[in-house]
Amino acid sequence: MKPIQRAIQKAKRSPCRYKISCIGLNKQGQPIVYSSNSPRFKKVGGSVHAEMAMMKRYPKVVRTIVLVRVSKSGCLLPIDPCPTCARKARELGIKIVSVVEFL
Repeated sequence: MKPIQRAIQKAKRSPCRYKISCIGLNKQGQPIVYSSNSPRFKKVGGSVHAEMAMMKRYPKVVRTIVLVRVSKSGCLLPIDPCPTCARKARELGIKIVSVVEFL
């Protein structure tokens, strides 16, 4: 399965309202890890962002994160990282792009 297709499938399986996953690429541009958003608080809502989870687990290996957001019907949607994730990525020297820009 191609990396983008795998990320789309992972996003579709997310239990969160916004179906988001990401692909972590190494410095050679090869996919090395996948992540998706996960529920944080059942009563209040909110989730752990896919890119933040990836940056916390693989800060030295991942150089680019490709964000993937899909609609309930499975169509790709544009997405930008939140300010907190964007700031953390800058601090770590990680580039974040939307799958729409990446394709």
